[in-house]
Amino acid sequence: MFRHLAGSIALAAAVLVCAAPAHATGFLAAIEDVPLADGLIEQPEPLVFESDQGRVVRTSAQGQVRTSAIADFYIASLPQLGWKRIEADSALSFARENERLNITMREPASNAPVTVSFELIVKLASTRLAD
Repeated sequence: MFRHLAGSIALAAAVLVCAAPAHATGFLAAIEDVPLADGLIEQPEPLVFESDQGRVVRTSAQGQVRTSAIADFYIASLPQLGWKRIEADSALSFARENERLNITMREPASNAPVTVSFELIVKLASTRLAD
């Protein structure tokens, strides 16, 4: 009986942890003003490309977090930082002044961590972002 009760408590705790919304634990190192959802760990060595027309930064994070919780987190938190959600085919996309942020998530095939890719495109004021 005690095993059954302990197993039920453990199962209930796991369900609560999985159902809890993601919260920010900090910000991406490669994109300083984009929060990092709780449970994600930014991967080292982002790709940064700079030219006279602007800058592109690509980085990724991984963690045992549901993709729906990650999407909900960014949809709720980024507008508070001045980002406006825009329509995109396969990514969560946001725009702010001369910046565009694309967030894509790869659902793992098994119990592997989810991979979240972030791409920031910054155009200089003299150039325009594609609509």
